[in-house]
Amino acid sequence: MPLTDVTIRHLEMTSPDDLRASRSPRGGVTFARASRAMPELNRFFYMTIGGDWYWLERRAWTLAEWSAYVGRPTVETWVLAVDGVPAGYVELERHVNGDVELIYFGLLAAFIGHGLGAHLLTEAVERAWAMGASRVILNTCNLDHPRALVNYLGRGFREYRTEVKKKDVPEQSPGPWDGAIAPA
Repeated sequence: MPLTDVTIRHLEMTSPDDLRASRSPRGGVTFARASRAMPELNRFFYMTIGGDWYWLERRAWTLAEWSAYVGRPTVETWVLAVDGVPAGYVELERHVNGDVELIYFGLLAAFIGHGLGAHLLTEAVERAWAMGASRVILNTCNLDHPRALVNYLGRGFREYRTEVKKKDVPEQSPGPWDGAIAPA
């Protein structure tokens, strides 16, 4: 894989009053916590959503690694659904310093472009504050969806640090599972 410059933007929200909420006007949209650790669920969302956006770090994780991660009491998984169909998710992690971080956040491809990203982000931030956050944080990069940063800034996040790292990035995103994107 070629080394690529990846620009990472670290964003924060320091008060619940900073949130500029946006909810979908459509009916049938729900946001619910996965009430028990389900490594298969997190892996499904990570692979399916992240396959388009170069989420590579966890692709080789074993079931034991997924289980250990989602089984930690500091991690919560929340699912956005539309008419009962899973549409997206967020992983929230409470840190010892009081920060709550949106670790992974995204929508399945069929639900992008319908105003659901702003809705999901609003719900996720509200939950982070309800977890007792002293600050809500996340990061995004130039490999994410082109509207991701716009959504984060639009909901009230502010950039507090930017860094550029060289990363091994394939020329084409891997897709939702190995072999899903056939070579041209």
